[in-house]
Amino acid sequence: MKKGLLLTYLIFLCFIGYSQDIHFSQYYNTPLNINPALTGAFLEDMRFIGNYRSQWQSVPVPYLTFSGSFDMKYFHRKFRNGYFAFGGIFNIDQAGDSELSLTQLNLSGSYTQILSDNAAMSAGFQFGGGQRSFEMDQLRFENQYDGELFNPLLDPRESIQNTNVGFIDVAAGVNVFLKSYDGKSRVNVGVGLFHLNRPRRNFDEEEELRLPMRISLYSFGQRQFSDNMAYLAQVLGQIQGTAAELVLGGGLQYQLNKEKGKELAIQFTTSFRHSFTNLDALIPTFEVHYQSWRMGLSYDINISDFSTATNGQGGPEVSLIYVITKVKPVKTFKACPIF
Repeated sequence: MKKGLLLTYLIFLCFIGYSQDIHFSQYYNTPLNINPALTGAFLEDMRFIGNYRSQWQSVPVPYLTFSGSFDMKYFHRKFRNGYFAFGGIFNIDQAGDSELSLTQLNLSGSYTQILSDNAAMSAGFQFGGGQRSFEMDQLRFENQYDGELFNPLLDPRESIQNTNVGFIDVAAGVNVFLKSYDGKSRVNVGVGLFHLNRPRRNFDEEEELRLPMRISLYSFGQRQFSDNMAYLAQVLGQIQGTAAELVLGGGLQYQLNKEKGKELAIQFTTSFRHSFTNLDALIPTFEVHYQSWRMGLSYDINISDFSTATNGQGGPEVSLIYVITKVKPVKTFKACPIF
């Protein structure tokens, strides 16, 4: 009992001092979380995205994460070889018995320059704020152990007065889109830089701890090798302070129906997440693309040393994307960009 209380307290302190960013296994389905330059980097004109992740329900500190975003393109006659895009993203994350939570709202903007029929470059910026908080009433401390039993009436003798902290956050990034001359291959490559202002996010006012900048490097694309089949490849590398991850994956996409208004495709991918020193998780993913809708289902299978505690269970993740295409006057704008 005593050891369990101490372990919970130590885990709680780790979250206070060295909290890291949220992350999704389907990172390519939450683009504004890996690079502001991906705002508006898609074929259609408007995009709505929802992401939900549940992780480590079998251990004392499970995570629940939700992300919702919206972005749209804005065309202007003066920028006939490029366009602006605007959007926003809302993140909620909660972990552990203390209900340690993170709430973020960021506005995002980008400009995309069409370099040729086969290349485009985007630069993006993100600005917003957030709040991190926890509930003291849900915590259990070693001082509340009377020698035989846990007594919640005992004074924990902890001096933490501030249970929430607000912060301002700034991010930026660059993305390059390339397409082969035959139109069968396409790829996005980019880098996102988050927490450029190093926001203060600790609860103890006597000690200042700054959130390390997060660097996100990625590439994802596809190659069409038949009328109905395409090969997919994805890679993401992220570094934030002493934390790092590398996600490698690939799979196949099969077009079941290409008829206009009845488009239907299914997609299977498998990814491996590394911590740069050992394997962390195996991530099988299944997606269905129907007309303007795209739904992804994945599950993290923990294969690291932590699998002893999780029994191999990582967690399910769901993504849902809806896109809208507007009809533009031919005399006013060129055809839709190359994405």
